[in-house]
Amino acid sequence: SAAFSLPREPLPFKLPALDSDQHRRVNAGERVQFQDDMGRAGSGFVVWDVKAPPSVVWDCLLDFQSYPQTIPTVREVVMYTNTHLKEDYRAEKPVDFEDGTAAICKHGVPSVTRAQFSLSKFRLKIAALHKYRPHPKGDYMIFTLDPASRNMALKYAKGIWYTQSNPEGKEGYTRVWLLCELRVSKLLPQWIVDYAASRAMPRATTWLKPQTETAAELWLKDRKI
Repeated sequence: SAAFSLPREPLPFKLPALDSDQHRRVNAGERVQFQDDMGRAGSGFVVWDVKAPPSVVWDCLLDFQSYPQTIPTVREVVMYTNTHLKEDYRAEKPVDFEDGTAAICKHGVPSVTRAQFSLSKFRLKIAALHKYRPHPKGDYMIFTLDPASRNMALKYAKGIWYTQSNPEGKEGYTRVWLLCELRVSKLLPQWIVDYAASRAMPRATTWLKPQTETAAELWLKDRKI
């Protein structure tokens, strides 16, 4: 019975507390970004509200094969199997979304996916592991840098996408969070670290609001037909 059911595990992370100005701005519809004085290791977050249900947000975030069309800095995506999670992605095999071997990536279905992304005009190769989990307090997806992508410059990277339904009573909206952690080499000049950090989060997030709100409008139109 419900009285003897096990409680659901808490979220495996804590959201940062917004100060009064950040709270006012996000409620006014602004995109709020914060990063600490990164040095060689640091963290930051981006938060904003979109006029779309969480299901639409997650269908966009989990649609990895469409990233080259939706995220300007992503030029190519190659998905891989997830059968050797203790090893780096090179122990896996590339998969085709159309042959049925890829993980099911959709809202409400837990999944573990591996992908290699080609970024920017320089075609920088970065591989990542994504773990998506539905949760009563809001779905989340943790992504970490694949061991094969760690190098002399980038030592560690982790991010968390998280959604909250109807934030503070805003019916029909979803609050989207991106939390980031980063550790880089001492060999990199500080100005390069600061410049890259300031540009990375906007590039990783600004595409999502127009994409999800357009998708939500189409979804509502289809329901009315």
